[in-house]
Amino acid sequence: MEFAKDEVFQIRYDTTLNRLQVKEKTWKGIFYRKIKRHMLLTSMIIAFFIFATINLIMLYSFMKILQNV
Repeated sequence: MEFAKDEVFQIRYDTTLNRLQVKEKTWKGIFYRKIKRHMLLTSMIIAFFIFATINLIMLYSFMKILQNV
């Protein structure tokens, strides 16, 4: 019963109010859960932005070298 109350229904006991309360959903928690659930897609997106940034830096450096020649 404790597992169902804590994990499935997301209910916690509030000692100040002396009753059970449903855990509120925050945008941070929802965002974190989406990232955790779709780890492959998230890592692919992060890798894409990293490689695109490196590519732009290298192109800029190459253009600077060509201008100096």
